[in-house]
Amino acid sequence: MGSLTSLTLKEIKELVRDPKILFGVVLMPLLLFPVMGSAIQVSQQSVEKAIVTSTFAVYTEDSGVVASTMLDYLETNRTVTVIQADSLTQAIAQFQGTTSNAMVYMPSGFSDNVTAGVKGNMIIYGNVKNMNIAETQSTNVVGTLVNIYSYYYSLARIENLLQAAGEAANPDAIRTPISINYQSIIKGTVLNISPDAIISVVMNQSIMLPIMIMVMVMFAIQMAATSIALEKEQKTLETLMTLPVGRLTVLGGKLTGSIVIAVAGAIAYMIGFGYYMGSAMSFTQFSTVNLGSAGIGIQPVGYVLLGLNIFVTLVSALALAICLAVFADNVRSAQSLTGILIVPIVIPAIILMFSDIEMLPPTFQWILLAIPYTHSILASKAAFLGDYWTVLRSIAYISVFTVVVLYAAAKIFSTERIITARFTSKSLSGLFRKRQE
Repeated sequence: MGSLTSLTLKEIKELVRDPKILFGVVLMPLLLFPVMGSAIQVSQQSVEKAIVTSTFAVYTEDSGVVASTMLDYLETNRTVTVIQADSLTQAIAQFQGTTSNAMVYMPSGFSDNVTAGVKGNMIIYGNVKNMNIAETQSTNVVGTLVNIYSYYYSLARIENLLQAAGEAANPDAIRTPISINYQSIIKGTVLNISPDAIISVVMNQSIMLPIMIMVMVMFAIQMAATSIALEKEQKTLETLMTLPVGRLTVLGGKLTGSIVIAVAGAIAYMIGFGYYMGSAMSFTQFSTVNLGSAGIGIQPVGYVLLGLNIFVTLVSALALAICLAVFADNVRSAQSLTGILIVPIVIPAIILMFSDIEMLPPTFQWILLAIPYTHSILASKAAFLGDYWTVLRSIAYISVFTVVVLYAAAKIFSTERIITARFTSKSLSGLFRKRQE
């Protein structure tokens, strides 16, 4: 136990002393993502401020009641510049010289058409100078105000018609005769919540959990590969093998040290990425839905199983990385070799972020299920939904795969192959030449 602890501490110190690992794995996510999030937040706040303080222009060729009341409504809610011109062409020219981003044009006969039961056509011109979001959103705000006015005007017209006909009815019920109330059934529990309101919470977990697993595994692979490659590159692996310490203890020390650094890097990544997402999406109004009553969300048992799932996943990834890094003679070649392992990690994570395994074609399902890291993603999503049987089944599959990989790593460490194995670009080209011959 003392030898394992010493080797683990040695491994952690060596990894932390490398400035590329310390900055790239731990410090960069904590610095880069908050800076990016703050920059995006400042940009969004400036856009929101520009939209709120934007002014509108109005040019009307109609002097009827509807046009007059609409102009009063727009002036009540926004700063409106009334353009005086002899023609639409002159009005457009004057509008382009103002600071307004949108101009409402009401043609002659607009009020007469509306009062006669004919649709009144108007045009909203957008003054797109700088091609930015504030300009287009300002035009949408004008359209929203016009739609609100149109809604209440139609209610007033319906009410007048009902009174003239001597009928007692709700004008809103006449205008919108059907009302829809959305409810959701989750695990047998009926919730008075729209599925659209739930999706933001579920999608957030479905995206963040696979990202967390993917990042942790990728960091673990980089740490383990770098550890072995540094030992071989600096010629210290031979010295380590001659110490009165078991080979499996050396393997355990490298695995444990890499896990510690990988978890620290993943935590730093998630903290920075969480701040980035919070800042980037601060302008969006997400529904805060409490799904605890339906058993949705990670419970204490789910956290324990999820932690076990992450642990066996990390161990298997580390053992795989060490097995491959043994055949590299420097850090660069080790990272190139272990880059192969990124593919079966990233692909299942990306697919399962936005889809369920059952939605995929059967052949594609079997291909994904054969990849061990697919079960890591499935377990994380199942823990959120409270499906502990799926979590246990995934943990069992990954554990069997981990035992096989650890056995292979132990076999490599128990022989001199750990020192003599080499796999370079020259050997690869020579292998291809032999096949061609």
